[in-house]
Amino acid sequence: MQSAMKIENPAPPAQPELSERAQIFRHCKSAFQHIQKHGTPPDPVVYALWYAYASRTPSGVNAAVDQLIASGRALDSFELNEIYREFIADNKEDQAQQAIGDEFEKSLKQVSSLIESGVSQNEQFCSTLQGLESKPCVSEEQGVSKLLSHLISESQKMADASTKLTQGLKASQAHVARLNAELETVRKQSLTDPLTGVANRRAFENRLQWQVEEARTRRAGFCLVLADLDEFKLINDHYGHPTADTVLQKFAADLVECVRGEELVFRYGGDEFAILLPELELTAAYNMMVSIKHRFEQSRLPDNVLDACGPRATASFGISIYRPHFTVSRMIEEADTALHRAKTSGRNRVCAEGLS
Repeated sequence: MQSAMKIENPAPPAQPELSERAQIFRHCKSAFQHIQKHGTPPDPVVYALWYAYASRTPSGVNAAVDQLIASGRALDSFELNEIYREFIADNKEDQAQQAIGDEFEKSLKQVSSLIESGVSQNEQFCSTLQGLESKPCVSEEQGVSKLLSHLISESQKMADASTKLTQGLKASQAHVARLNAELETVRKQSLTDPLTGVANRRAFENRLQWQVEEARTRRAGFCLVLADLDEFKLINDHYGHPTADTVLQKFAADLVECVRGEELVFRYGGDEFAILLPELELTAAYNMMVSIKHRFEQSRLPDNVLDACGPRATASFGISIYRPHFTVSRMIEEADTALHRAKTSGRNRVCAEGLS
């Protein structure tokens, strides 16, 4: 009896990897599909954003776009341009920091070269002295004369080398001081929102992380506020971008003045701002935001840029308070939930746990 032969099913042929060209065309097609699906304007910036979304580069684009979609807000040019500027547009500050870093490297090489030259000159001088000690003299008078002449010559060389080293080190010191000042300026620019002058999202994420760690170690509480301008798209559509920018600037200025700490106010993105209130309990934070809300609602913008018939500029606020074991994401989630409640319950109000 013949044994049955086991026949294995052949493995499916491996799918060939897409060429780089094919991947580019696939991302292009996907970008246009997203433009059609979401009804976004097909301008170059928006297309570039959807292309980045399809290719998942750079990191951060997909999370930002998904968050915007989940919020239910319209994917208009304003919102999408904000994401583009944050994640895709050439970051001039980063480029400047890289250039300064390159200058630092050049300066360090110059200092290293100067020091090596000084060490070499010193070794030669020491070697010359040792040679003079062991060199026999024909006569005492002749020997002393030659010795003094040689010492004077070598000492002059050493003095010249020392002067060159000192001058080089002073020049390098001045150069490094200038680079440090430029680096500090660029660092501040990289953490500042150019439109409103307050800190940007990158600065907010850094500060919030530090604030949470500080609260854990020192057991010092704090509040986080997320504030959002109400129906800002209507203001933008009705009055145009320049007026909308003026509204953002006015709101940011009110926040800074009332909070009395420019480093505690951040532009979180678009028309949304974040405010950190260290060592402030919930009721006090709530009362402060109510005061800011009324101030902004009743304020008149420069040159009366808002007409009587158009949409008014108001804001809603959501507050979270740090509790033991809260993470950065939990703090943002709690504040965002409170902000959503303020929006859905009528806008132009402040909401926090147990307070509304």
